[in-house]
Amino acid sequence: MIFSPINLRDELDKEKARQNKLLKEAKSLLAESVEKDKEIMLRLKDASGKGSSLNLNNPEKENIFSIEEIRSVCIRYRLRFLDTSLFRSSYPYEAITAIKSFEKKYNTTVESFRIVAPGRAFKLENINKDPLLFVPLSENSFYLIHQWGSNLTWYRRILTWPFQNLKTLLISLLLCSFLFSFSLPSAIMNIINFQSEIFLRLWLAIHTFIGLFGITLWLGISYEKTFSSLNWNSKFYNS
Repeated sequence: MIFSPINLRDELDKEKARQNKLLKEAKSLLAESVEKDKEIMLRLKDASGKGSSLNLNNPEKENIFSIEEIRSVCIRYRLRFLDTSLFRSSYPYEAITAIKSFEKKYNTTVESFRIVAPGRAFKLENINKDPLLFVPLSENSFYLIHQWGSNLTWYRRILTWPFQNLKTLLISLLLCSFLFSFSLPSAIMNIINFQSEIFLRLWLAIHTFIGLFGITLWLGISYEKTFSSLNWNSKFYNS
């Protein structure tokens, strides 16, 4: 009855039941979210790069990058662009959330992931601080889902420039050779009885270049290093 007396015990029981129902719903949603997170982590770890490409409706074009754009950045900063199955560092929860948001937004399930990161962040195989997470849209274009970690240091491009290809290596060795030769004081150069100091400096620069090239070649072979233009998408540490 609408005008029946109110029993406080009954009210407490009703409130308790309501609170329990809300708690069960919250636990159910949390459990579902945890299972979804685990399932995404499994897909990240097992991604082989062979998943079908995605066909998105009205994707955000500012997040789409071509393979040539990615390749250029990887070579410039000596990074690798590989399947997430090779990534050995941990994923922040924000990356998992970004994947869930992406899949919900485009009503899709991503089976293939790629990541841009320094070589040390991957479990590289024997041929014998700052990742970018992508999903493939086609053979030549990729969608950037998430970025984490700190930015690259400003001088990384300078340090990695000599290792981009053979041309940049030779130019770097020549510059170092000439800088060394022409930075020596004239008093040292005059110890040797040469008619022309400039000739002596050029002679020293050429021989310094030959020596540096030999040492660089020996170190490259000894430590199984190669140019960024050759290993930017290689899963082998000595390719």
